[in-house]
Amino acid sequence: MSFDDVRDDAELSPSLIVLAADEESARQLAQAIVGADSTATIQARTFDDPLTDAKQVDAVVVYDPERTGAFGRARQRFQTESGVAPVFDFEGSSPDDGEAISRLRRQLITRVADRAIAFGRACPALRPHAVKAVVDETAKANAQFALVSNIPSVIPIVGSLAAAGADFLVLTKNQVMMMFKLAAIHGRDLHNQWKIMQDLAPVVGAGLFWRTIAREAASFIPLAAGTIPKVAVAYAGTLSVGRAADYYYRTNRKPSRSQIQGYYKQAAEAVSNLPLPGKNGKTSAGGEADAIETNWSVQDERSS
Repeated sequence: MSFDDVRDDAELSPSLIVLAADEESARQLAQAIVGADSTATIQARTFDDPLTDAKQVDAVVVYDPERTGAFGRARQRFQTESGVAPVFDFEGSSPDDGEAISRLRRQLITRVADRAIAFGRACPALRPHAVKAVVDETAKANAQFALVSNIPSVIPIVGSLAAAGADFLVLTKNQVMMMFKLAAIHGRDLHNQWKIMQDLAPVVGAGLFWRTIAREAASFIPLAAGTIPKVAVAYAGTLSVGRAADYYYRTNRKPSRSQIQGYYKQAAEAVSNLPLPGKNGKTSAGGEADAIETNWSVQDERSS
């Protein structure tokens, strides 16, 4: 995916239909999901209203607390040539059920991952979940790439990492694209991507330099002989850069050095849940790559 592709998708307004027994309930739930300041295309309809062509809909939410079968009927109505448009069953007891709304937001971003950036950009209420999806996806991709590429199995903490070759260029390229996606989610002007990168460069600072990441992570990940597996560096480094970029876009403030170090530490701790090379007796690169999961969550640090 190119910068232009990301921009075009982000600027295409997402479309959401909310169905309920009455239009007022549908409208209340729709506003609760996307927030009052959303610019997404929202339709609040009753179960029997005529609906837009399914091909033009990104997601459908059904609120049917009486369990009349509306969810199943909606799935049938939104059949497309490529399958069923994402239809979600809102399980809350009322349109203002906060816990159910939060759960639905997470599910929505997960199911419509290809439109997560657009939903995050158009709906500030969905933004934290979209940010998490983008950062998690990039961290996982970089970890998997590091695992199956020809980067040395163990990266020295002391000395230049330039010897690792073009593989690090791929990891950094993925991080740069991730930062552009985060800029898109946070509503930045996407028509000058180089200006975005120029503004963000001092924010992530050392985060783009793998030697610094390895050194920082080394103090948090207890591994033999003082070495850092390549997967840990790729994963923790990407999470750290993602957190720094997200903080900057949310607050318009550069994160402090202590915050950056905190990002490294939290990301490195998350590495303990990854199937690192040699950990638990695992040696299959394919199996390890498939097992990689992310557990980082976006945290609000406006008070920092």
